[in-house]
Amino acid sequence: MSDFVDETYKRVEEIINYNRLNIRSFEEVIDVSNNSIGTAIRRKSSFKSNVLNKILHSFPEINPTWLLTGKEEMLLKGTNEPSSAYKIKDINSRVKDSLLYLLEEDKDVKEIIAFQVAEVLKK
Repeated sequence: MSDFVDETYKRVEEIINYNRLNIRSFEEVIDVSNNSIGTAIRRKSSFKSNVLNKILHSFPEINPTWLLTGKEEMLLKGTNEPSSAYKIKDINSRVKDSLLYLLEEDKDVKEIIAFQVAEVLKK
């Protein structure tokens, strides 16, 4: 088992690349100190269990068996997009909902848009 754990840094690096993150943003996502992941990768060190737990918590699509041992597939069955893609879709959905709410419900926004549309139509 220690052979697998010793190469955990490679799998963490693969997660970072898969999610199209840089090391700093990955550290922010999993809430670890600045440069801790980068240092471990450069030193080819294994990670403490609390860091591995944070990774699995932050990226629920990652297969824990793969992360710990390198066996099986990186992604759990039924997931085929990086976590960052899920987060971006969620953010986009929230922004869209907020804009729709403003357009439908906010009197000031309606007036401003009506004014701007009228100005465009005059041209």
